[in-house]
Parts: sequence; C-alpha cells; structure tokens
Amino acid sequence: MTTGVEDEQVESVTRVVRLHTLAWWVLGVTVTLNVLSMAIPAVIDHPLTTERGEIRVYFDVFSEGNLPTWWSVALLVLAAVSHAVTGALASAAGIRGAWAWFVSAAVLAGLSLDDHTSLHERLERIGRDWITFDRFPGYWLVPGMIAGLVVAVALGLLAWRLSGVTRWCMIGGLGLLLGSAMGMELVQGLLVAEGESGPLYVLVLHTEELGENLGVLLMIAAAVRSLRITSHDGRLDVRYGRR
Repeated sequence: MTTGVEDEQVESVTRVVRLHTLAWWVLGVTVTLNVLSMAIPAVIDHPLTTERGEIRVYFDVFSEGNLPTWWSVALLVLAAVSHAVTGALASAAGIRGAWAWFVSAAVLAGLSLDDHTSLHERLERIGRDWITFDRFPGYWLVPGMIAGLVVAVALGLLAWRLSGVTRWCMIGGLGLLLGSAMGMELVQGLLVAEGESGPLYVLVLHTEELGENLGVLLMIAAAVRSLRITSHDGRLDVRYGRR
C-alpha cells in the first residue's frame, strides 16, 4: 500500500491595518485633559487645586509648560511627521502635487514651535505699535491675522489637491484650528474687555483649546486616510493610496 502525503500550503493573507482603536484613544486623552482642566479647580477645593496651586497649574490649559501644552505640541509634531511621511510616499509613487504635503508638514512643525514657545503671544508688542484699543487686550491678534492667512493658504493648497473625505478632513481641521485659535481668542478678548472672567470666559477658553486639538487630529486623519497600510507575514507595508 502506498500512502500519499499531501503537503498543506497555507496561503498567507494580506490584511488591511486599521487605526480606529488608536484614534479613539488619542481623542479620549485629548477630551479628558480638557475636562480635567475645568473640573479640578471646580470640584476639588484644596490649595493645590485652586488659584495657582501646583496641581491646577499642571493641568490648566491656560498655563504654559504643563501637561496640556505637552499634549498639544505632541499632536502638532505627530501631524507634521505624518504629513512629511505621506509626502515622501506620494513623491515616491510619482503623485503630482506631493510637494503640498511637505508644505503642510513645515507649517505644522512651525505651529508646534509656536505652541511650545508661545511665540504668537510675543507679537503683542508689534500689535501695540500698529493700533490702540480702549480695553481689548488681544493685541497679538492684529499681526496674528497675517500669520493666520499664511497658514490658511499653505494648508488650503493641500486640501485643494485632495478629494473626498480626505479633503474634508483637511478643510475641517483647518477651519477648527484657525477658527479656535483666532475666533475664540477674539471672543476671549471681548469678554475680558467687558470685565467677564467667570464661567463663560472659562468655557470659551477651553473651547478654544479643544477646538485647536481636534483640528490637528483631523489633519492627522487626512494623512492617515491618504495611506494604505497592510500587514503580510508579520510585515507592514505602507503605500500612498487615497481611499
């Protein structure tokens, strides 16, 4: 009797990698930090959590050099890197207009530097040289509008070259980022001019910070959606391919 032994060939499967779970975690951390900034001084009555207490300052989105600042800068750096990588892959694939990704990456990197060093607030002196307000404190907004226009044009160039949901991610991200940074800052200045420093001012302040971060997350989503990430035999393959 002859026994035939048939070798089984296991066909390897190429699997598309989704980053939905990671995206939800990042979104959750972003919202949580914003909520903690409001909740800590409102819920916990302790010298460390009120006024200029160390715990409040560490979580306060209004302060600089703390946890919310680090998170915001990290998101901007991640956005810059993701756009640069997407641009490199688009260029390697011979996609026309790949340079727009590099322009947006440079702008996002510049915004991360601005967020880390509070560069925009150093424009106040320039604003005071240009115009004088009676009570409005936001002098940096005057030269800041010019910078905002440059950012809008640079990132808008990329949005114009994209399509579908990816384009709307860029448009929505740009609108949220600039609308929050400029629009909400303007509202804050008007509230301060009217002597408002209570719950309404706090709500507007936190809306600004959350809006900026959500805008950056949408821009990261635009880069991720422009890539096709697959897993095959334990290896990851990343290519430019709009979907």
